[in-house]
Amino acid sequence: MAGTRGLARFRGEQLNNKLMRNTHFDEQNKINEKYLDIDFHAHRETLEDTKIDVFVQKNDVSVGAGENSIEITEHILNVNEAVDSNTEGTVLGVELQLRKNGTSDFPFIDPDGDRVYGKVRKEADKFYLDFYSLEGNPEVETAYTFVDAVTLDYKYITRTNLSVIPVDAIVSGGAGLVADAVDAKAYMNLNQLMKDIYGSGGTLDNDGNANLAVDVLTQIANEIQARTEADTLIRNDLVSTAANKGASLVGVVVDPNYTGLTVQAVLSDLAKRVVELEALTAGVAERDADSANGYFKAGDFGTAEGRIVDLETVADAEFKAQSDRLNKLETEDEEEVFEAAGGETEYVLVKGVAKAKTVLLSVNGQLQAPGINFDYKTDVSGNVTGFGFAPESLKVTEGIPDVVFVKYKKVL
Repeated sequence: MAGTRGLARFRGEQLNNKLMRNTHFDEQNKINEKYLDIDFHAHRETLEDTKIDVFVQKNDVSVGAGENSIEITEHILNVNEAVDSNTEGTVLGVELQLRKNGTSDFPFIDPDGDRVYGKVRKEADKFYLDFYSLEGNPEVETAYTFVDAVTLDYKYITRTNLSVIPVDAIVSGGAGLVADAVDAKAYMNLNQLMKDIYGSGGTLDNDGNANLAVDVLTQIANEIQARTEADTLIRNDLVSTAANKGASLVGVVVDPNYTGLTVQAVLSDLAKRVVELEALTAGVAERDADSANGYFKAGDFGTAEGRIVDLETVADAEFKAQSDRLNKLETEDEEEVFEAAGGETEYVLVKGVAKAKTVLLSVNGQLQAPGINFDYKTDVSGNVTGFGFAPESLKVTEGIPDVVFVKYKKVL
């Protein structure tokens, strides 16, 4: 039988248009991208054609004393200049807010009370942040020079598109606003101002007359005056030496090392202890007479510590002397043994010189008497250097020699 052509199956072109539904596709067997016709580039161009101004914040920027401009080229993300609304790059000449580093949008204020602001300028492929404030009446924009070195934070504007937004754009820029950037929160209306002044129950009656018995400016002045008088009263109370004033008004932390709940009470407690301690230690720096055995001499040593040092010095010297004496006692005993060769009429000590009256001499175990059995040989100091036996002499009898044993205290 001839071979078959296999099972008959549907081909794609056999299916009518709009016949396929989502249920005909399997999530586990997805259609490959190469079989899809999607114009991704057109979608990206839509994003690229949509321009957006974003703020880029830079912190910890140092400005030296006497400077009215600093170079910020290294801070700029796009070195092109945004010359119009369709050109991407850095926006120049727009007023930018500055703030003191590490604060919540606290501005720099010039001596006239005007806010100091900045503007970005480009010159010879470098970018600069120039500083300005408004001077005079009418106000005129004037270059501002910092008197002292400061550290500031600022934002500049970069114009980009929705497909590329810098990672350090406004999303990480903090709460402060840059001038000329439209934001609903940047506007204040009369209703808001009214509620700020009168509270949530206030109304705008539109009659042109004041609703407050005392205007806000006077209230502020009165509050400043009252606060100044209260502060003066507090300061006067704190510096007063009258009873229940001054240090008696300042509390302290409870501590077991002193008694009292105010500075005055603690001071009184500590002063009492100092007086008691002075009375206890009065005269401790002086020794009126020598000690009973004369080791510690009379004198004024200036302080208790001086007297203690004297005690330590004398005691240390005596301890050292006793240690040396003990060392001598432990090390001065010496012994010598000598076997005669025969005919010796004297013996000279070989291990050292002996102290007088400390020598024990024996021959063959028998103790010898000085002046009777032998004579001392001495040096000019009277120390014993040896022994004389003449007219007797040491002998060797039947091969057994006389044995001389000497025990003495050596002169160290």
